[in-house]
Amino acid sequence: MLGKLYNPTGKALETAQQVLEVKNPMACNVAYGCKNCCEYCYIPYIKKGEIRFPKTNPKYLVEKQLKKIKPEGVFLCFNTDLALECNKKRTIRLIELLIEKNIKVATLSKIGIPRLPCKNAQNIRIGMTIVSDNDEFSKKFEPNALPVSKRIEYLRNAHGWGYYTWVSLEPFPTPNIWEQDLVSLLEKIKFVDFIIFGKWNYDKRANDKEFYKKQVGIFEDYCKQNHIRHFVKSETRLMK
Repeated sequence: MLGKLYNPTGKALETAQQVLEVKNPMACNVAYGCKNCCEYCYIPYIKKGEIRFPKTNPKYLVEKQLKKIKPEGVFLCFNTDLALECNKKRTIRLIELLIEKNIKVATLSKIGIPRLPCKNAQNIRIGMTIVSDNDEFSKKFEPNALPVSKRIEYLRNAHGWGYYTWVSLEPFPTPNIWEQDLVSLLEKIKFVDFIIFGKWNYDKRANDKEFYKKQVGIFEDYCKQNHIRHFVKSETRLMK
């Protein structure tokens, strides 16, 4: 499956559906593993900073699949950061192939990717994970990722170039993990086209239903007032 198109399930499916606005999205991982070493990562192997690559370039694997199927949209990537230096060339070649085939693409990173030459930039939905507006948070929890301020700058530039931009505001921490103001963060990213909100996972400290109930209300009210397309992950909403 590594390097090939596959059908995501569970939380990954929900994310891909909402970002791409399609019912049956597919996904592809250009590698497995990551060097961002985020403390909150949901895959223990990825936290180690080790990476495995497919034996064949993902572009060729996917190109072969596209002779039999045409996805409504493709999400890149759930098991790696597509913009790592070791992934960048594979990522760009794969995106170019998908766009050439008129297939919508969504990307997610904590580093970013270079501007892609594309006549229809809205077919590429460029996303960044941003769960705090404080670079100190990034140093502590995302040690090898791009500082938060740089991610916001990157997204603003991409938005200015005409790309559809979005933010994964997940996993949003509870105050006993990192204290911050949600509205302050939203003010800094309100230029994007879409924001998805989700709770902090895999940590007993974050089992705070009242906190998330309040944050969901703040998030939805802010997005509605500022005409930002948005979505609250179902697992987070169920905490209400």
